[in-house]
Amino acid sequence: MLFVHGVGIREPDYARTAIDRLRTQFRAATGNPTADDDLIIESAYWAPAVVDREDNLQQRAVPGFASGWFSAMNKLTQKVATGSTLALVPLGLSGLVRHVPGIPKIHWPTLRWAVTNFVGDVVSYQVSPHSRKVYDAVHAEVAKALGRLAVQAPDAPLFVVAHSLGSVIAADHFYDLGKGRRTAGTALEGGLTLTGFYTLGSPIALWTQRDGDFATPLQIPARTGPDPVLVAAAEWINFYDADDVLAFPLKGLSPEWDKAVDEDRSVSVGAPIIGMSPVSHVAYWNDTAVIRPIANSIAWLWNARREGVTPRTGPAAR
Repeated sequence: MLFVHGVGIREPDYARTAIDRLRTQFRAATGNPTADDDLIIESAYWAPAVVDREDNLQQRAVPGFASGWFSAMNKLTQKVATGSTLALVPLGLSGLVRHVPGIPKIHWPTLRWAVTNFVGDVVSYQVSPHSRKVYDAVHAEVAKALGRLAVQAPDAPLFVVAHSLGSVIAADHFYDLGKGRRTAGTALEGGLTLTGFYTLGSPIALWTQRDGDFATPLQIPARTGPDPVLVAAAEWINFYDADDVLAFPLKGLSPEWDKAVDEDRSVSVGAPIIGMSPVSHVAYWNDTAVIRPIANSIAWLWNARREGVTPRTGPAAR
């Protein structure tokens, strides 16, 4: 299983709480207290490919106190990612601050931070006629994480949980593999065993405007494979919060997208009140409404494998 983070993450262990909760839900769904011994999980940490550019931009455009404010927002985002619901409160309230003494050049510093993180990462990530350095560096980190998984289970069914820009990165990675634009060693590294794809707070819909090529959605290889259990388990669930302005449903984009995505699942994530705002974008990782159905789907496959049955229907998350 692979986790792929979105914007605003500055620590490699960002998914530790989400992984712990996933393992707990997985054990509960299987009814086996040691079932999660079979779960091999890695996190792709691609932030180092872009953080230097972000920090340089902030220091030059809004030097001094502003960079300290942005640093505080990064720390709060990290706390939210690793399971702190309380950190949502100051993060959300800071978005209401228009002007801070000591930051004379800009207003709305938290919103400016959010734009710098999201738009800045997006701009850095794009391939231009002059450079694809960041794009390749980001995907090198995804490939490394897949390589770590492959060392332990080169042919295992692969489940991917990807948040925000990370969902675009993950889709790009497996799409490129499917088109032969990227080489890989094992079946898992090549994306051939991709079975479950879970996008959280995803802006992928915006990327359909980038070019006609990506307007064709990613296909889940297990869906058309020879194994009837994996065929039944294969799914793409797109989780989105209606208050998250960066997240979009995907099935309505075209008949092809409707076929590729099994469900656009509306969830409400984040602390009460604060979660009813765009701040919900950073709150998917650890929410039970997201983690439990993913764990249920993996548990369904685990049980089907152990029972040796040919199922007629797929996992509960669908």
